[in-house]
Amino acid sequence: MNLRQNIKIALGLGLFTPLAAMALDINGKQVFTEEVNINKIDDSTENNSLLKSGIIINKNSEATFNENVNINLSETVNPSVGEADHISLTGLNIIDSNNNTNSRTIFEKDLVINVKGYHPSAISISPDHFSQNKADHGDIYVEVKGKTILNSFDDAGDDDYYSGYSIDMETGTLVLSGESWINNGIHVTGHNEDLTGLKTNLIIKNKSNIYGTIEAYDSGNINLDLAEGSKIQADLIAEDNGIINLKLASDSIFIGIADSRDQFFDSDIDDKAHPGFINIDLSKGALWNILDREVDEDEDQDFNSYITQLSGAGSVTFDHNTQTRSPSFKNLTVENLKGALTFTMSTDIVAEKSDKLIITKSAEGHHTLNLINNGSSKTTGQEKLTLVDINENATSTAEFKTDHQVELGGYKYHLTKDGNNWVLVSNGTVTNTDKNDNNTSSKPQITTTANASAGFLNANYLMSYVETQTLLKRLGDMRNSGTFGDVWLRGFSGKLDSFSSGKLSKFDMNYHGFQFGADKQLSENTPFVIGAFVGQTYGDPDYRKGDGSLRSFNTGLYTTYLDESGFYLDGVAKYARQKNHFKVRDTADNRVQGTGHTNGLGVSLELGKKYQINDFYIEPQTQIAYSHQNGTSINATNGLNVKLGNYNSLIGRASALFGYQVNTENSNINLYAKTGIVREFDGDTYYKLNGNKESHSFEGNWWNNSIGVSAQVNKAHTIYLDVESSTGNRFNLLQVNGGYRYSF
Repeated sequence: MNLRQNIKIALGLGLFTPLAAMALDINGKQVFTEEVNINKIDDSTENNSLLKSGIIINKNSEATFNENVNINLSETVNPSVGEADHISLTGLNIIDSNNNTNSRTIFEKDLVINVKGYHPSAISISPDHFSQNKADHGDIYVEVKGKTILNSFDDAGDDDYYSGYSIDMETGTLVLSGESWINNGIHVTGHNEDLTGLKTNLIIKNKSNIYGTIEAYDSGNINLDLAEGSKIQADLIAEDNGIINLKLASDSIFIGIADSRDQFFDSDIDDKAHPGFINIDLSKGALWNILDREVDEDEDQDFNSYITQLSGAGSVTFDHNTQTRSPSFKNLTVENLKGALTFTMSTDIVAEKSDKLIITKSAEGHHTLNLINNGSSKTTGQEKLTLVDINENATSTAEFKTDHQVELGGYKYHLTKDGNNWVLVSNGTVTNTDKNDNNTSSKPQITTTANASAGFLNANYLMSYVETQTLLKRLGDMRNSGTFGDVWLRGFSGKLDSFSSGKLSKFDMNYHGFQFGADKQLSENTPFVIGAFVGQTYGDPDYRKGDGSLRSFNTGLYTTYLDESGFYLDGVAKYARQKNHFKVRDTADNRVQGTGHTNGLGVSLELGKKYQINDFYIEPQTQIAYSHQNGTSINATNGLNVKLGNYNSLIGRASALFGYQVNTENSNINLYAKTGIVREFDGDTYYKLNGNKESHSFEGNWWNNSIGVSAQVNKAHTIYLDVESSTGNRFNLLQVNGGYRYSF
């Protein structure tokens, strides 16, 4: 009984009995109404000495499978056998028709093929290579309407170029209409040189998961129209008029490179290259991740992509596999660009390197470049980098933008058109499209992180100024001081408005603090008082897109000389330690934080003389205050390093106090108003953003005015309160100061 008789008997057993056969060798027209399971091959399926197949569809044959078909073949490779003597396995082998007779094979339900052996193929469709005339060949049509699962495992264990495919087509049309799971690549060729005009078409629809290389050669045509949730982990290769059309629906991903150049073009042999065609359309929500999946560390491999057309509204990411020896950056060359796509790129603007989009023929649509902020970049704000390179002979109406201003190092950058190209430059830079003039003018803007970090300079300077004491602020009217000494407590609260110009402008800070002190007159007959104080001040700075905190601990010594003539002299020496912290949002709405510590020393000398006119008086005053602030470094969480320079401050004040004083036997009330000018004579400093130096200065003038009252009760208790304001070309201040002193 031969194999065909076995099949006929099996078909007669009914729909509920699966067909179990060692192999199928189909000639003519046959219909299978039951499930087919093939797990072993015998010699009857050897159509030559080097090939074994689970199912062979021979020339001029047609087959219809109404139920599931499962092919599971495995053959152990003997390493001692030469390559020419190995037997290759094919799950489904379809042979080209002849005499122009058509062939159809239909799988109404699922097709599952698992093949493991020497360079195996799950599906192979091949022509008769002995006939070079297209008229001798019929049209092969194969369709799987159910789910397709193709697993082709190469057990050869060598590095041979050919390692088998899940689908290997040299002619015909194969349509996979249901879900597809393909694990070992696709090879489609039309052999247009050997069999002139013979076409090969692979059409894959629905949701698919494909792994391995997808190749189209010699006018071979691959159409991948994939539904939501599809995933391709493969490189697309098209050469010699091969065509690959890939359309990805939403929530689908393609991971790999795509190249339609002739990789094997040899100018010494061929007179011109023979490129292929790759057209990719990405629906909104679909992603192409340009990632080199596998790298041979012994080879210098090119991971750039070159395709014919890119369209749609999806996303393209230039990914970098850090575990390989892949190039740092990639180029995507597109002949024709359409749609509204988003490109995620990496840049190294300092080294003038980046991922790059290159357009050679035409560009249209509105596209977005998603660039990653990099605070660690050592930029100067003067760099310029081309990200979209459009050939000068290409037609372009395309517009490109970034989804946010790009932060590189301490500076902001934006995308602008420069000639036909789109380049990244710092904010404030004016690009010059004149090729004969490379000059640019620039006032680069710093980032929110740089602004907040360098803003510690402003915060610390102003906090030091706030803590600088005047005699009236510290003790009220001291002329009624106790015989033996005083203890006192001072509190203050206020608001500082920003520096009016420069890159560190728009700085505001609310603050409050206290100081506690005690002093003693040296003797009843000596008008010298010596004291000490300690205090704490808290600030709440507001930065661009964020805020921060400042805590200052200060302590010091003071001495005061009071003469009966109304002359006084007050000296203060102070130490302060300040801790700053900020938290801001960058242009991509990422949270960035930083902390810094610094120390400062200062001395102040104030003198004045009171001129009494009945109950009224006038008191000219002058003060000179010197301080030194140490530098510090801030390492922000986004990688930006900011070094703050140290600086010296020399502040001079000239004021006049106008007052009215009422004295009784046990009490004294002093009402006053003060006005004067204050000047910073020094205050030059700098900050460095990843090593790039920026100058900063506190030098300037401001008017200082205040009104207040100091009242002594029962010669022991003094209460004082004043309101102070300053208006200047650097900052404005409004402060309330109050305190209590007990004299004994």
